[in-house]
Amino acid sequence: MGKFAGKTFLVTGASSGIGRALSQNIAAQGGRVVMIARDREKLEETASCMENTQNHIIVDYDLTDFDHYKEIFALVKKEGLCLDGLVHCAGIAEVLPLRVMNRSDAMKLFDIHYFAFIELVKYYARKGVSNGGSIVGVSAMNAHTPQKCMTAYAAAKSAVESACRTLALELTEKGIRINSVIVGGVSTEIANKMGGSAIAAESTYENPVHRQVLGMERPEQIADVISFLLSEESSCITGRAMYADAGQL
Repeated sequence: MGKFAGKTFLVTGASSGIGRALSQNIAAQGGRVVMIARDREKLEETASCMENTQNHIIVDYDLTDFDHYKEIFALVKKEGLCLDGLVHCAGIAEVLPLRVMNRSDAMKLFDIHYFAFIELVKYYARKGVSNGGSIVGVSAMNAHTPQKCMTAYAAAKSAVESACRTLALELTEKGIRINSVIVGGVSTEIANKMGGSAIAAESTYENPVHRQVLGMERPEQIADVISFLLSEESSCITGRAMYADAGQL
């Protein structure tokens, strides 16, 4: 049956990368996934590679549209579902040198990484939406290891981690755990656009990914870590940031 049998999880960024790998992981362990991303076609591609394809729900939605979040959760309720977990994988990583960075650029990163996460958590914590369960926010080593021209991205990821620590104090009263996962260089579509393995091979201060002693990570490896945090196996963990950085030492 799998450890997620009978459980439902909401995963953002499910159209590619870590979100897609996680959706497949949950489905393989008997769970149902509410998959959110902007590109419906890519979401359908994800669903086609999952166990019990027709069992999952596809929601094509731009998470920076903060006026209609309630419609996402109304759809979940309409399906007669109550959530057991939430994972925010959606995001963008932009190289922004200080000389060209402006408030609009920074806010675009904060909107998708931080404010979208907070909005999702707020709705998830409402009565009747979830069965308690576990929330996971995806952070990045950029928040801990400096990388040139990634100031806004690092700040947004730091905000996610801080939110998880403080929200744990509020959400424990509702039986909800919340943690973050700090990932290193992962071979995803975003990473490939930024140079992927080529960047990882460069031994420079600006590109610290080369220090990952276990090499470039795969999305499936990160999905395994998140799966652990969603499960009862991690029932004594909340308000923590777990490193899944391939040993970036």
